[in-house]
Amino acid sequence: MKEKKILLLLIACSLLLSGCWDESEPERLVYANGLGVDYKDGKIILYLQIINLNGLAQTEGGGGGSTSKADVGRAEGKTMEEATFNLYHTLDRRLYWGHLSFVVLSEEAIKAGILQQAADFIDRYRETRYRMYFFATQDSLKEIMLINPIESISLAFSKFSDPDANYRQSSFIQAINLRELIIDLDEPAHQAKLPIIKLTNQWSTQDGPKKEPLIESIAVVSDHELIGILPKHIMNGARLVNKSFARDSVSLSMSSNKNTTTSVLVYDKKVKIKPVVEKDGKVRFHIKIKLNANAQTMTEKKKRKELENKLKQAIHNNIYETYHFTRKKGIDIFKLSQVLYRDNNKAWKRVQKNGEIPLEEDTIKSLSLDIQLKSSGKIKLTPLFDEEEKQ
Repeated sequence: MKEKKILLLLIACSLLLSGCWDESEPERLVYANGLGVDYKDGKIILYLQIINLNGLAQTEGGGGGSTSKADVGRAEGKTMEEATFNLYHTLDRRLYWGHLSFVVLSEEAIKAGILQQAADFIDRYRETRYRMYFFATQDSLKEIMLINPIESISLAFSKFSDPDANYRQSSFIQAINLRELIIDLDEPAHQAKLPIIKLTNQWSTQDGPKKEPLIESIAVVSDHELIGILPKHIMNGARLVNKSFARDSVSLSMSSNKNTTTSVLVYDKKVKIKPVVEKDGKVRFHIKIKLNANAQTMTEKKKRKELENKLKQAIHNNIYETYHFTRKKGIDIFKLSQVLYRDNNKAWKRVQKNGEIPLEEDTIKSLSLDIQLKSSGKIKLTPLFDEEEKQ
């Protein structure tokens, strides 16, 4: 009798359960992967890239063949929200934003102050995550959103959706995610650095040239304006002070002969920036960088110490060139304002203006480089340095 009562109680309770009757099944949703934001004639133009998760599942499982191609929708409106709802009207199913991986803004959108609006709009939506990356471009947004990755891989593994994989191999320009963007815009000195996407034809398929994204410059922006664009040669110095730097190649000219070139791989970098308040109240900085290096290519034999000194001089010149170029444009590329803000807040409050400290020609008091040349590769068939022949 007791068992029957328990069974009846369980049946009665099950009738009160609602289940998942109001939830959408995964195969009945449309998944956003990328968002392009443009601005023209007083209106915001959105380009939405859709991802096919079936292709992603096959790629991860080792299956072949079925790749996800880019489908892109377009809508416009006076605000981000209006443009988004105009885009909803053209969709077949409910759009899910939880897989949104990247946002690309045109130069016109940044100049119109849309960056802050876009970041705020995306951050407020409950489905989005902070691990989405922001880029800028001066090329066609529609073409960028229609790019398919090389090697027929899923859109989820593209340079836009997963830029860290490429950065760990060649640490030239680091991507910025939503969390970092909000911090850079809200905290002193209110400057964010967006990688600039450029379309190139460096790859080809059997059908002909294939457009692929190239990232070799950055756009420095505040919440409402574009401060400046930094070209490739200026980024050579910026990368070496970035604390997330993993490894990259440095090319050296060892003599007056332009045909003699040396390629060195630098890695295991450690950087320390220390502010110093001098007697007259002026704030200056000591920068110490320690890194290891491997000689990869040498067209003529040199002594190890000579190569280390040459590498040290090249890095020294790159860093100072970057600092002076950006300083004149009002850009704090090495985040010296932030270093002082955290290390000596009292001094920062005294010298700062609108969150930024004054950067002068001698603000970098010293630059110390500790470089150790570790090896010349996996297999050494012939002596690489002059002194090794004598051993």
